[in-house]
Amino acid sequence: MGSSADGIVYCACGNRHWGHAGAAGILAWRDADDPEVIMQLRAGWSMSGGTWGIPGGAIDYGESPIEGGMREAREEAGLGPSRVWAATTLHHPDWSYTTGVAEASKGQRAIATDHESDAMEWVRWRDLEDRVLMPAFHQSMPLLEPLLGRSLLVIDSDLLAGVGHGAVSELGYSGIPSTILPSAVQEPIIDGLAAARDGDFRRTVALFPDIVIRGHAPAIEPATHVGAIPVSIDQADSQTANSAAYTRVFTVGAAVDGSDPIDPDAFFSALENARRSRS
Repeated sequence: MGSSADGIVYCACGNRHWGHAGAAGILAWRDADDPEVIMQLRAGWSMSGGTWGIPGGAIDYGESPIEGGMREAREEAGLGPSRVWAATTLHHPDWSYTTGVAEASKGQRAIATDHESDAMEWVRWRDLEDRVLMPAFHQSMPLLEPLLGRSLLVIDSDLLAGVGHGAVSELGYSGIPSTILPSAVQEPIIDGLAAARDGDFRRTVALFPDIVIRGHAPAIEPATHVGAIPVSIDQADSQTANSAAYTRVFTVGAAVDGSDPIDPDAFFSALENARRSRS
C-alpha cells in the first residue's frame, strides 16, 4: 500500500484533524433485521478517549478511503474481509472522513488488537444510546442507520449496449451516488443527511449494490477495494431476481417486484463519472 500520511491537518475550518490524506473508519454490522455493530472503546489517552466509536484512522497515501478504513479496522479490531455496502464522506475544506458501512464475515469476533482500544464489542444498534459515544459518531448515527443492510441493482442488458457491459465493473469501486437513487430509497438518506448535518460541511453517500444483469451478458470482474469483499455481478436470463436477501432493490430498465427504478440517463451519467475517476 502507500506511505503513511499520519499527522495533523490544520484545516481552513479552524479545527485540527488527523491524517494528511484524510481519515476513514468501518462500521461493521451483522443481522440486518436487528443489527449489531462492532464498537471500539477508545483508549483514555486518545482523542475522545473513554468514548465508544468505530475503528479507523488516517488513510495512507495511495489508498482509497475504503481501503484505509479496512486496513485501520483490521489493525485495531482484527476485522477480516468484509462486504462494504455503503459509504459516506464528510468533506471539510482541507480534510475528509469516510465511513464504510460493511457486513462482517460470518464468525467475525470483536477484539481489541492494538493499544488504541480499551475494548471492542458487538453492540445492538438499538442499545447504542446507552453508551457514552464519540461525539462525531453520535452525530452521524441518523445517516448511518438507513445505510445498514444490503442493496441489489437489476439492469436490463439491452440498455448497456451503447456503453459496454464492462462499464458496470467500475460501480464495484466507485459505487452509485445516492443522488440518483429512487425517491423511496433516497428519502431516508436525505432525512439522515439533514439530521447529521455538521455546519455547512457537505456529506456524500454512495451505495455498492450486488448487480444482476438481466439478459445476455459476458462475465464481468468487478473493480474492488483492497481488503473488501467484491460486489457480486451476475447474469440472469429469467424475468425474476432473488431479492429476498436485500434491504433495498432498485432497477435500470427492468421490472422486479418490490423494486424502485433509477432514471437511465442519471445511471449512465454515474457510470461515465465512475469510469473517468479511475482513468
